[in-house]
Amino acid sequence: MEKEKKLLIACKYSSIVLIILLILSYAGYIQPLNSLKSLFRSAWILILVCGGLLYLVFTLVEYYYKKILDYNLYLKSFHDFQIETLPTMKIEEISVKVLNMLVEIFKGKRAIFIINDPELKKFTTNQEFVLNHGEKKQVRKSSEKVYHVRTFYPGVIDSQTKACIEDIIGKYSLKDFSTVAIVPFADENRVLATGIVAFDSPGRDFFEYVKNPVEIFSKQVSSIFESAVLHQKITLASITDSLTGLYNKRYFQQRIKEEFAKAKRNHFPISVLISALDNFKNYVDKFGHPLTDTLLAQFGTFVRGLLRESDIICRFGGDEFIYLLPFSDSLEAYKVAERIKSEIVAHQFCLDQENSVFITMSFGIASYPEHGDTWEEVVKSADRALFVSKENGKNRISVYRVD
Repeated sequence: MEKEKKLLIACKYSSIVLIILLILSYAGYIQPLNSLKSLFRSAWILILVCGGLLYLVFTLVEYYYKKILDYNLYLKSFHDFQIETLPTMKIEEISVKVLNMLVEIFKGKRAIFIINDPELKKFTTNQEFVLNHGEKKQVRKSSEKVYHVRTFYPGVIDSQTKACIEDIIGKYSLKDFSTVAIVPFADENRVLATGIVAFDSPGRDFFEYVKNPVEIFSKQVSSIFESAVLHQKITLASITDSLTGLYNKRYFQQRIKEEFAKAKRNHFPISVLISALDNFKNYVDKFGHPLTDTLLAQFGTFVRGLLRESDIICRFGGDEFIYLLPFSDSLEAYKVAERIKSEIVAHQFCLDQENSVFITMSFGIASYPEHGDTWEEVVKSADRALFVSKENGKNRISVYRVD
């Protein structure tokens, strides 16, 4: 592109010189006995007008050539963005890429990206992303009391999103910059996310110039986010037990391999805890499957609230649940089992308006490296410990013992 630009400039000045020579040649043909100085004197107005018009034409061509070039660069950036940004990526990764693109479009100095949609928030721990480019801020004159805000597609922004944007502008001191651009990313019904970019002194027609690229980018990002949410839902459904809302056996087998690899690499203990509801078959015979399903669903929700954030609970099958406790030896795992056991015994599970039950549980515990060197050995040892608890009267906790 730089080669074409240099060629265009060379053509401009060469054409002006050529026009001057042609005018002088024509004037010399009409007045062959006149000197060159006389020819210039008689033709200077024509030379000035023609040269000026030619210069103006080439200047306009250069101007629109630059516009087209910049527009094509935007399109190339959007194309690269779409290729690199996949719906399979985490929402956080997509958000950071969007933020970088906004800075590139607006040549921004400070940018904030906010996730507004509740569905998107379910799949990310961070809902606010900030990017500072580190350039020293321009000191605004005291007379500059108003900063310019340009909102793209203001019609899609509801009152809640508007209040959030105003809070962000104040929180990150965006009024220190002369211009703030607000770009909502929305589908037909709601705002999914909002980008806010602060920068200084845009050109007079800058916003008119970037309107179409921003529209293309906004639709592109909205589509990617919708696809990402769908992918996350499908992924979550594949690793979640539909009855209890806990992770399933498939997820446990995947996660335990990862956690054991970390434990071996960093030399920390990890424990496996397996629990089973005592006399669960009696509840099935008495209440039937629909009400015992309700019991299992309530149990899953209740126990999940008793665990640490780092602990993982999965439904192992039927009324059995398995727990993965990183950074815990068998003694710490025993304390966790005791806490669950005491809370469960004291909790009344309401199956419907007429039926409620108190339940008890049995537990088996095994730990790495105490009871095995592989995750398969530790899980098998925890299962054997659970069998011991059941054989010895139930409603108890057993730690695996090497015979």
